[in-house]
Amino acid sequence: MTWVEVARTVEEVLVRRQVWEALQSPFVTSDLEFVLAYLRNAAGGVRPHAVVLHDDDGPVALASCRVEDVPLPARLGPMTVLEPTARSLTVTYGGFMGRVDETTAPQLVAAVKESVGPGEVDVIRLRMLDVDSPVRAAALAGSRFLRRERFPARMAHWRAEIPGSLDEFLARRSRRRRESVRRYAKRLERSYGDDAQVEVFRTRDGIDRLFADSAHIHHETYQAVLGVGFSDARVQRALTELAMDRGWFRGYVLYLQGKPAAFWHGNAYRGVFGIGATGFDPAFADARPGTYLLMKAVEDLAADGSVHTLDFGFGDAEYKRHFGDECRQEEDVVLVEPRVRPLALGLVRTTFQGTTKAAQAAAEHAGAVGRLRRRRRERLEKQAKH
Repeated sequence: MTWVEVARTVEEVLVRRQVWEALQSPFVTSDLEFVLAYLRNAAGGVRPHAVVLHDDDGPVALASCRVEDVPLPARLGPMTVLEPTARSLTVTYGGFMGRVDETTAPQLVAAVKESVGPGEVDVIRLRMLDVDSPVRAAALAGSRFLRRERFPARMAHWRAEIPGSLDEFLARRSRRRRESVRRYAKRLERSYGDDAQVEVFRTRDGIDRLFADSAHIHHETYQAVLGVGFSDARVQRALTELAMDRGWFRGYVLYLQGKPAAFWHGNAYRGVFGIGATGFDPAFADARPGTYLLMKAVEDLAADGSVHTLDFGFGDAEYKRHFGDECRQEEDVVLVEPRVRPLALGLVRTTFQGTTKAAQAAAEHAGAVGRLRRRRRERLEKQAKH
């Protein structure tokens, strides 16, 4: 027999700390202290929320959640048409923890849906689920047409194994990639000599310099133009301080001629180094400072011995394909509560998402057709010459 308990306050989740930590996943975003720190410092944070599934032998699985007020933008392509705020019960990334399989996932998902009362939230967001996971299958199986968004953005998520040394890490790459990494590393070290320095920030006494130098680099990147990437906002600083206090944080910064040239931030949590903010100064692009610093980070993590996996985070990128071992596809599942405003918001977002996806598919098809036509024309021209 299974049964469910729900914790809805800070006091109630702290009482269940032992259960939470016993079921904890290798994702820092679902850690109890991380969730509480986020809620204390994020603008829209309201309260923690946890759902625990028990059987006759004890706690089986737990959903790490938070209640928050979040913007839910309706975008048409890159343009934001509307950006209303909605109250969300958000299951954190990696927040379905414990024994979550084809049997327990439907029970836990159903318990999450039933854990909030009528009118308490507008949406339930299950953050970035593996598209092949039993949790996503359970969430979609029990949702009606208008009760969920139909066209979520799907994102690649690359990971790589960290073996015992950088040489072993590179041995798993192509010969061309290994040679490229080593060639550019030698070129950088030959060009800058002692003026190339890597510093690793792990404690609060270096946080001001870390944030200042990272911000200096970030302001020169395209991510800054897009409004993404590194942030020195209150919530990010608070989470970094927490991670430093717990011994999770690693902030790698490359200095060339005394100037910050590249940075990689991340948390080494339960054997997984999850990469956070990154960036490099395009003024040093010819030296490949980002790749150089990443290899230094891998070397440091391999020597640490407690980290076995490098998590590159959400989104595809060339460097992730070069150095990643496996890639999963993940997407949000957003379930809409059966009230007029949430349903209307969900319908608008779904309509715009569907229109954008159709336009992207048409553009990709047109591009593919164009390439095929060019190849056919080139082939015919060659035949004609002969």
